[in-house]
Amino acid sequence: MIKLENLDLNLIKVFYFIYKTQSVNIAAEKLNLSQSACSHSLARLRERLDDELFIRINNRMTPTERAKELAAVVTPALDLLQGGLTTSVPFNPDSGSHHFVISATDFIAWCLMPKLSACLANHYPNITIRLVQGEERIPSDLLESGDIDIALGFDHDAEYSSQIGNAVWLKGEYCIAMDSAHTELAGQDKLNLEAFLKYPHILVTPWNEKQGIVDDTLAKRNKKRKVAITLPSVLSAPYLLKETNYLLALPDIYARTLTESLNIVCFKPPIAIPDFQIKLYWHKIKEKDAKISWLINLLLSLAHD
Repeated sequence: MIKLENLDLNLIKVFYFIYKTQSVNIAAEKLNLSQSACSHSLARLRERLDDELFIRINNRMTPTERAKELAAVVTPALDLLQGGLTTSVPFNPDSGSHHFVISATDFIAWCLMPKLSACLANHYPNITIRLVQGEERIPSDLLESGDIDIALGFDHDAEYSSQIGNAVWLKGEYCIAMDSAHTELAGQDKLNLEAFLKYPHILVTPWNEKQGIVDDTLAKRNKKRKVAITLPSVLSAPYLLKETNYLLALPDIYARTLTESLNIVCFKPPIAIPDFQIKLYWHKIKEKDAKISWLINLLLSLAHD
């Protein structure tokens, strides 16, 4: 049996954050340690407890049964301590060092980060941001645990959840883009439904969805398109149009920036595709947290700049 007085409690902090984040790198960031120092601390704890504690599987630190038993005791205690420390020190964005983790797709990052980085550099140099690629549109568990502070997602409808709060950050229309030298559509000023369905399409699925909003809209008309290529990146998708007869539905605000550099042309969709909405998502148990509330209000203010 290992007694508390014989154990370095800093090792328990390392264990706690690796268990919560399933990552040595992220745990090191949260503890302001180097990755090597964090790994060394984990090695010491493994030796003291005579257990591997975490096994790397699919690039995640998966806890052993011994680690799960330890976490059942350690996690509630440190969660309670963290809660007490958070409430005892009022959040002030102008003083101290603060770090946020935001989940977003590449297109959302393209829309958000120029505004956010300029704002932080000019007004809040003490605040740092880590942007991560979300593995799901609304990462509820990560928002609840605090591993992600805010998620920015992509949707087309109003939503209500008892657990997840949301607010629209940006709305916009889709357009249909194609190579300006398209074999049959070059030089036309209008795209009809027949032509829209005749040619193959590129489909963007950021969260590995089976289909997109265009497919949902066509299905309501008992229509279906042929998808030639599916990929997760909105930003790279237009680069696949060159020397093809493919069509691509993408946000108009992005497509228009590429018409000259990529020699693409854009048309209004021949069907009424719902506008896209970029939304902020947060967990409702965190929305009264001064730090999270401040970030939500900051991001919403940037939407109107």
